[in-house]
Amino acid sequence: MEIDLFDRSRVPLLEKQLDGFALRNKAIASNIANIETPNYKRLDVSFEKELSNAVSAAEGSVDLSSKVEQVEPEIEIDPTSMYANGANNVDIDQEMSELAKNQLQFSLASKLMGATFQMIDKSINGDTQS
Repeated sequence: MEIDLFDRSRVPLLEKQLDGFALRNKAIASNIANIETPNYKRLDVSFEKELSNAVSAAEGSVDLSSKVEQVEPEIEIDPTSMYANGANNVDIDQEMSELAKNQLQFSLASKLMGATFQMIDKSINGDTQS
């Protein structure tokens, strides 16, 4: 059994999180764009719970990436029929709050990804900044 370099790193997990945050950003953008569209149903993305379960299932094993790759972020339609603005169930305040939260999460995940690659680079090439 061949073990990939990234199977034991956090790269697969961060990659899947970045995919999920990017998809959520698209869903939020769609919600904001359709704020006044009659009968539009707001969209959301779910993946955190499934991703957490995949990580738990891979705990102690070397196949984290194969478990995480099985998780796919999915766009879901919000089933609530409460019309926040009189036309649909999109609340601009909630969407802007979700957008800010999602941007912070994406930013953190991308910084962690960069730091991970820096550590891998230093372990391969050595620390040249000494």
